Amino acid sequence: MDFLKGAKDFARNPLGIIALFISLIYGFASLLLDSAAEKLTEAERWPLIIFIVIFPMMVLVAFYKLVTKHHGKLYAPGDFKDDKSFLRTLSPEEQEVRLEKEVKESFGQTKTNHIDGSVEPGNQAAQERNKQDEREKRKEEHRRFRQELEKIETQVIDRIAEEHGAKAERNVGIGSTDANFDAFLSSDEGRLTFVEVKVLRSPAPAMMMLDRVLYGAVVADKYFGSRFKLILAVVYYFEDDDLERVERIWRRKLSNCPANIELRFIPRSEVEDA
Repeated sequence: MDFLKGAKDFARNPLGIIALFISLIYGFASLLLDSAAEKLTEAERWPLIIFIVIFPMMVLVAFYKLVTKHHGKLYAPGDFKDDKSFLRTLSPEEQEVRLEKEVKESFGQTKTNHIDGSVEPGNQAAQERNKQDEREKRKEEHRRFRQELEKIETQVIDRIAEEHGAKAERNVGIGSTDANFDAFLSSDEGRLTFVEVKVLRSPAPAMMMLDRVLYGAVVADKYFGSRFKLILAVVYYFEDDDLERVERIWRRKLSNCPANIELRFIPRSEVEDA
């Protein structure tokens, strides 16, 4: 009974399950060698002896890789005193990659790659100049929109944080997973509320953008259960007449997601320029 009680305690997290599995295998091998050593031939004993000697070294190597590269996956949520222990601030490199991805998702909805067709095919120099001018123009537009996107995110997050009476912690990730959000609303009530801001420059639904948000929400929901909530704020540039179709598609997609997600659509005109 004591063994079963101890096994139950071990099985509460991945680290305990691994330890229990290793103990059982090593224990059975040692027990077999000890109890049946006299009945086994020399050829039958050697594999057991080699296993008992090599197995601990294999376990050491495996644990070294787990602890150094995947330590965040070795613990269950119950091993932490506070659910916030799972939160981490994204590194500057991760923030840069994340922002660039969001710019491309939003900016890419209305980009065009057309070059003026009036240039004669034989005039290679003129064609190259046109292409270079187009690239420079797009690069500058990309830079301006990136700055605008950062201001929009700041304004929307501050507004929602003020609404909830909470402090917003920017650019947070969930443990060692790929799930990350624009902000976490930290309050005295201990609510696990996250904020994600997206920008739609055109009525295109941008399903890839939404799928990435839903994936992160599902991963976070597995960590925090019913305590997790995501406020998805979508800032749109187009007319309200075009919003109905986009909102219908997005809400239908969200209805199939098990995570608790609150969807808000905010016109660009309501977001102040910082």
